[in-house]
Amino acid sequence: MVGLLAPYMPRGFDALNMEVTNSATIEDPMEASITRMFEWMFYTPVLSYQVIPGVLMGILVARFQVIDHPKRYQKTLLTVGIGGLFLSTVGGIPMALMSSLFWPSYSDVLEATAKSLHTITGYAGGVGWTALIGLLAIKVEGKRYPFTKAIVALGQRSLSFYLFQSVLFVFILAPYAGGLGGHINQLWSDFIAVFVWFVSVMVAHYMHQNSIRGPFETFLRKKSAIK
Repeated sequence: MVGLLAPYMPRGFDALNMEVTNSATIEDPMEASITRMFEWMFYTPVLSYQVIPGVLMGILVARFQVIDHPKRYQKTLLTVGIGGLFLSTVGGIPMALMSSLFWPSYSDVLEATAKSLHTITGYAGGVGWTALIGLLAIKVEGKRYPFTKAIVALGQRSLSFYLFQSVLFVFILAPYAGGLGGHINQLWSDFIAVFVWFVSVMVAHYMHQNSIRGPFETFLRKKSAIK
């Protein structure tokens, strides 16, 4: 089902051929916010079906406790990690060539096939990365490196830093703020993403050292507490 519907769903490089203005290109912040709200109302129910396979895979992995006990499944994790990332990389190449304009001329059939392949093999990539994280957990088990402590601190404050990163991206990329979004290539956008993540890790580590909880985690904990 996901593969069949994928060709009809918008992807990143579709914006190159779109004549309509989307919220990411609007310079007025209020107009952009209103437009984004209506975009969410449409895209959230339409694109939610793509989440279902990932959720089912997560349930299956949790049921067999593969990540909970990575040493038991070390060979399996290695095979799945390499195989999953290989499939994901190969499956994403056609669409990457199209979106980067290295492959400027292609038929509708090839575009639809590339979108389906990109979507389906993306799940393999998610499984592959999860397997490699399980293998990494074996290596760092019992060891408390400063950087691993910082990453743990970030995970404990994931909601707060999801919002923190969103704000940073707006300041850097949005046309009504930093305005870099329309003037940088893929390489620079990747660099900015890594930079924002690194800043998040450092801030999370500082909060951990000073016993500062994530504000939004604290808020949710208070609101969800049984009275």
